[in-house]
Amino acid sequence: MSIPQRYIKNYFKRFADAKALLETAPSKDVRMRIVIPCHNEPDLLGTLNALCGCETPASPVEVIIVLNDGEQHVDTPIREQNQKTLAAFHDWKAQNRGGEHLQFFMLEALGLPQKHAGVGLARKWGMDEALRRFVATESDGSIICLDADCRVSQNYLRVIEQEFQASNFNLGMVNFKHRMAEGDSEELKKGIAYYESFLHYYVRGLAYAEFPFAIQTIGSCMLVKASVYAKHGGMNQRKAGEDFYFLHKIIPHEPFVEIRSTTVYPSCRVSDRVPFGTGRAQQQWLNQSGDVFYTYDPQVFKALKKLLEVLASCHDKSFTKLIQQLPTWSQAFLQTIKAEEKLGALKKNSTSFTQFHKHLFVWFDGFMCLKFVHHARDHAFPNVPLDRAEQELAVF
Repeated sequence: MSIPQRYIKNYFKRFADAKALLETAPSKDVRMRIVIPCHNEPDLLGTLNALCGCETPASPVEVIIVLNDGEQHVDTPIREQNQKTLAAFHDWKAQNRGGEHLQFFMLEALGLPQKHAGVGLARKWGMDEALRRFVATESDGSIICLDADCRVSQNYLRVIEQEFQASNFNLGMVNFKHRMAEGDSEELKKGIAYYESFLHYYVRGLAYAEFPFAIQTIGSCMLVKASVYAKHGGMNQRKAGEDFYFLHKIIPHEPFVEIRSTTVYPSCRVSDRVPFGTGRAQQQWLNQSGDVFYTYDPQVFKALKKLLEVLASCHDKSFTKLIQQLPTWSQAFLQTIKAEEKLGALKKNSTSFTQFHKHLFVWFDGFMCLKFVHHARDHAFPNVPLDRAEQELAVF
């Protein structure tokens, strides 16, 4: 099955003239392409060896590594590490690693414009190239995201092939579990345990609030069909949070699956690559003076639940009357996002409650939920210890 031409034309205005970044011709047999951004990463070969250790899938797989840095990294330790990684990769590949079922390619994206250089652009380069290669073979396969500091279960390739590539799902996430390496300090281990618990706690909070797209957004665990990637405009160029925005852009429109029968194991190390995420959370944990991990009060999610109920009721009821059910700080939030004006437009363009409800959560998406959560934290419910928050949320 090939990718519809209208998706391709809408994604790249001059797609037919777009030059492929890899010179090696793509194989028609490839149904999965894995994209790995790599920036200042000394452990890339560990990730590639983990893929080589996977059970053999039915169809061959291509792995596209995007070695990247910015123009500001010339003559810096980051560029030096990238050059070491490049040399090590070519030495490693020369040993015919991967066998017949795995092919590895390196895209050199060094010296990218400082304004855009980052994980979003690197991921986009790789995912765009994966799309080009599917288009070239008139096929529609899976684009799989991974990071250069990860390990994977031995059944990783086979399970994705069976549960995603062969299914009707168009978007997905693989189960994750941060790994602890030999030599990691007890504080680092404690920090990642808290951070991982927080990630699960936040999604449970969204689910309690009946937000319909309560999902994890881990870049190294994302899956998307190539046609769907093109249909929805592909990856963004954000320097951080690209995974969050990418998934929440698409999920209201496409069948989504969580694959729990295999696992990606990201590193739990400290990192300053992006302003938030695992590495930054670990650094903040190590920097703080106490040993208590604070997070959102579960009352925040109770307030979000009420807010979403009010918004849904606006389909056939007065916005002005409905918001009187909300506390003043919550009403103030709705004013900042011009909710009355937006809901009026949604009602005007919806012929049924079902259609209104769908449009509502395209607008009030995961990012809007996060904005409300932060507003509630800052104006009503200060952060509380995670252990307490989990216990209280569990009895709601």
